[in-house]
Amino acid sequence: MSHQQTLQQAIDSFVQQLPIAYESNSEDISEAETCLEILAQYLIHYSDLFQEQDMAAEADFSEWEEGLEQHMMELLDGDVEASSDLGSLPLDALDPEHVRDFIGWFLLRETSDAELIQAYANVLQKWIEFIHGHGWWKQGEYLGFVEILAEVTPTAIRAARLARVLFHFVRSGGGVPPRLRGKQFSCFVEGHGRVVSLENNALQFNFDNQDQQIGPVVLPHPIFELVELGDVFDVEMGLRDDVWVMVDIGPVYPACVYVEVEEYQGLEKLS
Repeated sequence: MSHQQTLQQAIDSFVQQLPIAYESNSEDISEAETCLEILAQYLIHYSDLFQEQDMAAEADFSEWEEGLEQHMMELLDGDVEASSDLGSLPLDALDPEHVRDFIGWFLLRETSDAELIQAYANVLQKWIEFIHGHGWWKQGEYLGFVEILAEVTPTAIRAARLARVLFHFVRSGGGVPPRLRGKQFSCFVEGHGRVVSLENNALQFNFDNQDQQIGPVVLPHPIFELVELGDVFDVEMGLRDDVWVMVDIGPVYPACVYVEVEEYQGLEKLS
């Protein structure tokens, strides 16, 4: 039964049979191990499962967060071994929403590599099937994880592709019309901007700290087609004359994982 199995045991048991699951392909095995290591890091440091652990003093928080982010990047690059242990946390403490958050929020914070996100989703699919095959989840629990994984994976991949093309578009100066180049900005807005309007290749954003919509922001049609209503951009916007342009861009998050605070009834993100 699931209450007799710990989450760490479920991961360790799966890792032990990776040579069989991946027919001794060392590259695939390493990728699967890294995926589960990063999943453990997410659950420990960013999910709601370990909130009772003592946090560092507030004065030391920025240093702790910087070190953690560096560790995440090293994990994604395969440069370090993870030192994470989920302890005695029971397997049934894991919720499908943790999978949604991991793929559709946490991974997108760390990478815009759509192929890597797909690969990690494939690993989680195998892990979910492995757990179900051992009877550690009831049928309803198993289906919940399968449904969430199928829902979040394609939208996370789309968001990763969107973030990557936007990065190159913004850094190349593509968002600045020729008549505005060289002119000074009159103001800036930065933060998490939610797409609230999609029309005529232009976006309108709502920011938590702004009482008015920001936009329109015009994009080339191929990029515009990747955007969906409710997407949240980690973005800096600048106003030149009467035109808003993207000055800098970070991750893009799909609406299914990033909702307004007053709407949010899922898991608490620690960040």
